[in-house]
Amino acid sequence: MQGTALLGACALSVLVARPAEACDPGEPFLQGTLPADGATHPGNAALLFSGFNINIAAVTVTVDEQPAALVPADFDANLAEIAAFVEPAPTDGQVVVLSGSFCEGCEPVTITYTAGPPDVTAPAPSVESSFFAVYDHADFVSSGGDCMSDSDLTLYVHLSQESPAAGDPTLFRVAWDPDGEGDAGFLRTVRVDGESHVLAQSLVSEQLGGKDPLTEVCVDITAIDLAGNAAEPFQLCPACFARADEIEHGLDTPAEPSWTEADGVPGSPCAGAEPQTTGEPTGTDTAPTSGGSDGASDSSSDSSSDTDGGGGDGDKGCACNSNGGDPGDVGRFLLFVLGLGLALIKRRS
Repeated sequence: MQGTALLGACALSVLVARPAEACDPGEPFLQGTLPADGATHPGNAALLFSGFNINIAAVTVTVDEQPAALVPADFDANLAEIAAFVEPAPTDGQVVVLSGSFCEGCEPVTITYTAGPPDVTAPAPSVESSFFAVYDHADFVSSGGDCMSDSDLTLYVHLSQESPAAGDPTLFRVAWDPDGEGDAGFLRTVRVDGESHVLAQSLVSEQLGGKDPLTEVCVDITAIDLAGNAAEPFQLCPACFARADEIEHGLDTPAEPSWTEADGVPGSPCAGAEPQTTGEPTGTDTAPTSGGSDGASDSSSDSSSDTDGGGGDGDKGCACNSNGGDPGDVGRFLLFVLGLGLALIKRRS
């Protein structure tokens, strides 16, 4: 009876829904600016402002002490930071001064920088070293107050490029629209300051538009810099690696698995590739051996975990049961224990 009660308590702990917790948005703050105070920045390049719940409505700007304006950049949409041009654009050697408060209740700041020569060089993404992988983890349903979104699977998009100059980040626009109507898929713009970046994009099944994420998803990539110089757009398809298992999605997006040869999607450059690892969030990754080399740093997920699960041979593979087997196994085990106990009692008597 004690064993049965213990098993019942364990089952209840699994089945009872987690309580909803209120989402605390936190206080607004300015985290950083590009350029920083005292730096030099191309006169034709946009400025970047990062933080939480910030805006530039109360910020004034002068160029060589003459009034100017901050105009939102057209690539500002879906970017986690605010991007804005100074108009009229400062010329080489002119001094630009920004002054004001970036959020309600925030202390005013003053940022002074010198305009440099115009930037006329487009980014250089490495198409051969870029790829994406699919992780079909256990479904996650938001409690409604946890600041989270529902998630059925996660795409890890590995972006690679030639190392940009300091202070000249690349903005990668990552998109997929299965029906061309904008009703499904996703659109993200991420800032990449180094040679590589991994974008973790969680999706629900409805966003797939009925498409197979392993073979029918083509991710569109566009790379531009802050001056608006754009590289030739390219597509990534099909998925390179795929895995399915029942790892739980917590408040953090599941860490990208350490991909192995078995996870390579048939027909992709990763089929038959050497094992891949994502490493720690600040570490590096090696790309498919059949498609060049990649030093993708996983800055959008936790440290990698050696998760076991189904392979990526075109199907979902085996969804392993992390609860220890079918519920019927428990009943059979209890009957076995009961029978053993009766046998021992009969033997003693």
